[in-house]
Amino acid sequence: MDRSEETAIQPKEASPYRWIIGAALLPLHVAIGLNLFAPAPLFPLIREDYLLSRGLVSLLLVLVFLSFTVFLIPGGLIAARIGTRKAIIVSSFLMAAGAFAVMTPNFAALLPLRVVFGMGGGILFPATSSVIVQWFRPNERPILNALFLAGQGTGVATAMFISVPLADALEWRMVFTIYGLFALLGATVWLLLGRTPPLGTAPVEALPMRAVLGVLKERNTLLLSLALVGPFAMFIGYSSWLPTYYNEEFDMPLRQGNSLLAIPPLMGIVVNILSGFLLARLGLRRPMLLIPGLLFPVSAFGAFYFDSTPVIIGAILLMGLSFWLFLPTVLTIAMELPGVSSNKVAMITAAALTFGNLSTIVAPLFVGVTTDMLGSYTPSMSVLAVLPLSAVLAARLLPETGPKGKRSS
Repeated sequence: MDRSEETAIQPKEASPYRWIIGAALLPLHVAIGLNLFAPAPLFPLIREDYLLSRGLVSLLLVLVFLSFTVFLIPGGLIAARIGTRKAIIVSSFLMAAGAFAVMTPNFAALLPLRVVFGMGGGILFPATSSVIVQWFRPNERPILNALFLAGQGTGVATAMFISVPLADALEWRMVFTIYGLFALLGATVWLLLGRTPPLGTAPVEALPMRAVLGVLKERNTLLLSLALVGPFAMFIGYSSWLPTYYNEEFDMPLRQGNSLLAIPPLMGIVVNILSGFLLARLGLRRPMLLIPGLLFPVSAFGAFYFDSTPVIIGAILLMGLSFWLFLPTVLTIAMELPGVSSNKVAMITAAALTFGNLSTIVAPLFVGVTTDMLGSYTPSMSVLAVLPLSAVLAARLLPETGPKGKRSS
């Protein structure tokens, strides 16, 4: 990395206001988790209401992941062109689209609201990476990554715990509306407290299209994407369908299944913070990809194959621990790769998440359609269980970007 690039990713000064910026962003990341998994606990209710197949009801998740993935790279460009503050304002109001769910007359009318929410999330993620780089010191960045992931985990866990009781007390469309209104609250908080980053008042110069294409084709970007593909597919596919699977195959009450699948995001609230501090103290990144990558298949098979609540709980705990050690590591590596600059960070994050999230588009639909066709969850769940080994391969091929690894080199 040359001296100009190294300077480009350092804040001019460590403004105390950076912690208010972090606090103002946190509700939006909670809203991501709330709205993203809102349909999963409600799949049986939605299917019964509209007489839908498993494949069709999966669209409530698939379309979100699709629009989220499509908008990640444009979101990075938007953040660079209009500035992170304005980009996050735009994204937060798009994320509040679910507030209109109570007005939808049918299933088809609900789908566009999910697409718009995904668009907002696609802008928020790369913009958040730029905010972290522009406002925070390098040793604080793993902690901020972990904090926002903990917020997302809080949202997912809350959705898993309260969606069914809310639907019983009100009506399942109202659940979508309430979660959309929370995103609107987050938008209001950012509108009031968000500020222009200390790198200057002008937006960071956007990368030219040739440079964007170069980022997409870089070896390290592709390896980060490979690291994400398997764990994302397994985690999203299992989170989407295991409650329904437990209900249908093990006669487990739906509410209990949803509570069990709330364990990993609930763990994220604590484990993400601990992993951020661990990354900062350890000074190495590759072991934090390799170890979770080996543990993912063990936890996945344990959660699926055994009709034993203690075994299921143990496997889900291991799955959550592995995932929340793994994800902050990937996001931190994106900020530490050789030659990275403040405008390039958003594009690297967006590109890696784009390729990685393609698997999340396929995974819930793959489980739903395959089970409809074959009458069994076993083939699709088994495939998803071994896919996270992609993280092991990526860990072997990526450079060590942690400070201890750089000193050794």
